Amino acid sequence: MARKTTKRPASAARRTEFQPHDLLLAGIGAVSLGRKQVASFYANGFDGVVIGVADSVADLRSRAEDAVQSAAKTVNGKVIAFRKQAVAKAKPVQKKVIAFANEAKAQAQSRLAPVLAKLGVKKAPAKRTAARKKPAAKRTRKAA
Repeated sequence: MARKTTKRPASAARRTEFQPHDLLLAGIGAVSLGRKQVASFYANGFDGVVIGVADSVADLRSRAEDAVQSAAKTVNGKVIAFRKQAVAKAKPVQKKVIAFANEAKAQAQSRLAPVLAKLGVKKAPAKRTAARKKPAAKRTRKAA
């Protein structure tokens, strides 16, 4: 008997969302590539390096700053949106958890009260907060 194989549906195109570790790895790769290029320029006696380095450096610096600023704006916008979503989803869950915990505590106390009474265990008194003492007055010294 031949085995039947079922075809799996082709997965939908993945969304390209970048995580912080992706940015870190890209930065490490850029630094590594830069080191290799500098080492090769040094080994070749800086042959082929553009004579107008100052102009190209200023241009590259301005392009890099623009790219970093636009990336920072994008990331900040996504972080703010993500934070809002997280807070919006966490508040109802937090309220439910607190309510459930209070209810469970009350049920446990009510169910264990008769058993503890039979065992002779007394209910613990309510804890009192320690009263704060007034700071001692500073003594003044007489000038001799």
